[in-house]
Amino acid sequence: MSKTMILAIGGAGCNMAETIMYVANAHWVKEAAYLFADSDMERLSKLRKKGFETLSLQCESDLFPTEKLRGVEKLYILAGLGGMTGGKFAEIAAKSAKSDGVGNVALIVTLPFVFEGSGKSAKATEALKSLSDLPVKVLNNEELTERYPDINFINAFEYSDKEALSAIESGLL
Repeated sequence: MSKTMILAIGGAGCNMAETIMYVANAHWVKEAAYLFADSDMERLSKLRKKGFETLSLQCESDLFPTEKLRGVEKLYILAGLGGMTGGKFAEIAAKSAKSDGVGNVALIVTLPFVFEGSGKSAKATEALKSLSDLPVKVLNNEELTERYPDINFINAFEYSDKEALSAIESGLL
C-alpha cells in the first residue's frame, strides 16, 4: 500500500480525485492510493465498476471508518463544502485519521460557485467554521472566475479540480 493516500469525500471530492488521477504530473500523486467515500450508493457503484476503492458513508452517522487508512503516512482529504457529505465528513475523517495515527493530514476543500446557489454557500460557510483547527487549504471556486476569463458553466469544475491538484503538488504536506 502507498504511504500517501488521497481520500475523496462526497460528490465534489470524488470528482476532484478522479480528475487528479488522470491529469497529475507528479509521479507520487499518480501512485498514491485513492479512496472514494460517499453516501451516494449509485456514485460508489459506478466508481467500483471503474476499479476504484470505495467506502460507503452514512449521513446519519458521526463516525468515519478508518480501517482503510492503516499504514498511511500522508493523507490528503478532498471535499466540497457545499453539499451534505463533504461538508460533514471532511472534519470527521481528518480528526479520526489523526487520532488513529496518520501523521500528516491536510484538507483541500472547495467553496461553491455563485451559480450553485445560496443554499450551498450557506452550508459551505457553516462547514468551514468547523475546520478552523485543522490544516486546510480553502479553494474559493468563485475566485476562479476572476483569474480565468474563459471559465464558464461547462468547464468551471475542471478549473476547480486543477486547483486542487496544484495544492497537492505544491507540497501541502
